[in-house]
Amino acid sequence: MYNKLNAINFTYLLLDYYKELNISNEELLVLLMCDHLLKDDNQLVTIEQLEMKLSLPFGEIDKIFNSLLTKKYIVYETQNNDFVTSLTNLKRDLLHLYQNDLNSESDNKGETQLNEETKLEVFSSFEHYFNRNLNNTEKDMILKWLKNGIDTELIIDSLKDAYNLGVLNVKKIDGIIAKKLKEDEDL
Repeated sequence: MYNKLNAINFTYLLLDYYKELNISNEELLVLLMCDHLLKDDNQLVTIEQLEMKLSLPFGEIDKIFNSLLTKKYIVYETQNNDFVTSLTNLKRDLLHLYQNDLNSESDNKGETQLNEETKLEVFSSFEHYFNRNLNNTEKDMILKWLKNGIDTELIIDSLKDAYNLGVLNVKKIDGIIAKKLKEDEDL
């Protein structure tokens, strides 16, 4: 039977979507190493194996690994009477996010492209508050907000909130936007 989970580039999708899955940088590293070990014909990934491959202390690897087990991104299961490590749940979640993005892109083909003036206005506001030019990652995040239909006023207000908090980065602003959207949802 054809398994579509194997047809996608897991590493690419994980790097592209790990923030959306609430995976920390350290968890990302452990997941990538687990995937590497599993591709190397290791059926069971252990903390000891990870310690030999990573430059992290055993206790930290243990904590990260247990967090990933709790999130069910790493699972232990029985396959053909063998106890194995599996990333199948994570791969399914990544495939789901990817499919949603593909569907969203095809839905938007008929819609007009983002107004160039709006993009420039938002970029300009960010560059003013950041007191520098935006890098590509920052521009991509802003474009993602705009493409997802987040109101420019909400984006700018969140930028100002981050500025007032003294934490000017797109990750913080993304969190502020998410919080405001959730508050609006709860009303």
